[in-house]
Amino acid sequence: MNLKTAIIVLHKTKYGDSSIIIHGYSAETGRCGLIVRKGGRGGIHSALSQLHPLSIIEAELSDKNRGDLKNVKEFRTLYNLPGIRENLSKSSIAMYVSEFIFRCIHEVEPNPSFYEFLVKSVLLLEEMDSGFANFHLWFLVEYAKRSGYGPEFTTEDKNSLFDIVSASFTTTPQIGSKCFSEADSSILATILQYREESMHMLRIPGRQRNSFATAMTEYLAYHMGHQINVRSLDILREVFE
Repeated sequence: MNLKTAIIVLHKTKYGDSSIIIHGYSAETGRCGLIVRKGGRGGIHSALSQLHPLSIIEAELSDKNRGDLKNVKEFRTLYNLPGIRENLSKSSIAMYVSEFIFRCIHEVEPNPSFYEFLVKSVLLLEEMDSGFANFHLWFLVEYAKRSGYGPEFTTEDKNSLFDIVSASFTTTPQIGSKCFSEADSSILATILQYREESMHMLRIPGRQRNSFATAMTEYLAYHMGHQINVRSLDILREVFE
């Protein structure tokens, strides 16, 4: 019996002359691996163009799988995302966010609420007309919150340093603490106070933006227990500096 499911594309690799291997995320399965077969050069190029980072597709999956990869009989694009496809800045952000998720999430289990968060984030990026240079910073903070790693913030935490180990702000770092810099702590406090619809109003200089992304990645890696090597962060640095 074939299954239809919506999937967010995280990573793709051309396999041979007529196939594409996709790693994605769906509400029903969590992380998933798929293989798409398209005949002819035109078919494979058309499929590759549709399967860009963070594209959202509906795939009909065959019950005949190839190892851990599910066979895709057919797929169609669920959302038209011209901004993410055609705007260099947005496509660079999409590349970073999709690689970040690809490196972080390995669970093969249903998580509809997290899937909905990802879809909402993709559509938010698509719809933003300005101020999206800080989108990936907001996403990192939201990802941390939804993954159970905090961080928490109260108005008393202003002008405090954020401690990676305790996942909290402090004015008196203890022995063994690993704290964000003052600038990165301030950015985190600011983002935690912003609602997503006000995110475009954030004003963060390029170098501080890069420093904060690195700090948040180190924070998440500490609590997840493994390194997170997101190579496309270097591309974002070049685009937004």
